[in-house]
Amino acid sequence: MSKKVYIIPCSGMGKVYGSICRQAAYRVVNNLRHGKTEIECLPLIVKGKKELVDELKKNKVITLDGCTAMCAYYDVAKVIDEPDAHFLSTSVIKENRELKPEPTIYPLGENAKEIMEIFAKEIAEKVGELLDGEE
Repeated sequence: MSKKVYIIPCSGMGKVYGSICRQAAYRVVNNLRHGKTEIECLPLIVKGKKELVDELKKNKVITLDGCTAMCAYYDVAKVIDEPDAHFLSTSVIKENRELKPEPTIYPLGENAKEIMEIFAKEIAEKVGELLDGEE
């Protein structure tokens, strides 16, 4: 059975860093690693929906957070143990300071879109590493 990588973005509603996480997750799932990845709902994981938790435990999991509170990481870790990988959108922003994201969350501003693309590529690369030899 071929494994999938589940990408769990933070809920960071109303914050550009959380929006960058969610948009990067969609970019990976819909384009960069289509068919090998899925997004799941963090609140359903926190609630402990049995079928979902069982599926996550059988596959690989990446959490994405928009701030150092790392809600996605800690919430997932409580339910399924350590995620296989974790990313902070703020780390991409620190590495690309010239691309200060605009504060708008929808639609993302031009700089935020560029940051999101960089972030999505980093996540897609990690998906490839996690699935190496299992595809």
